[in-house]
Amino acid sequence: MSEQNQYKVNEVTDSETGYKTRREERLERRAARRADRLDGGLGWLGGVVLIALGLLFWLQSAGYLTQLTNWWALFILLPAVATFSAGMGAYRRNGGQWTGEAVGPMVASVMFLGLTAVFFFGLNLSLFGPILLIVAGLLLILGRR
Repeated sequence: MSEQNQYKVNEVTDSETGYKTRREERLERRAARRADRLDGGLGWLGGVVLIALGLLFWLQSAGYLTQLTNWWALFILLPAVATFSAGMGAYRRNGGQWTGEAVGPMVASVMFLGLTAVFFFGLNLSLFGPILLIVAGLLLILGRR
């Protein structure tokens, strides 16, 4: 039996119950992931952040940015961009509706951005930490509406 025919045998659904085989479900999930990737996602945003970080480090090593002492805090932007991208992807998949799947990553990205600002600019975490928690709580409440 050829490989193509072997796969067609596995794709048969149970006509009485309507259940799909595991292979069909896996193929559907794979097609959905591929469509999400090709749907003009925000993968480019991570590239922009990496380029910006590289430029900042290059300017610092060239002597143009001598005041940049907390440069390591910029690495917190990487998970912020990743969670923002996941939240926007969920927002688009749900037809522009703010569901829990979309709000959760957005809250996390706001928290990461806030932490980046606190560490990068040397702000007082005991002052801005509660503000970050308040903002996260407001985003969660407003996102459930």
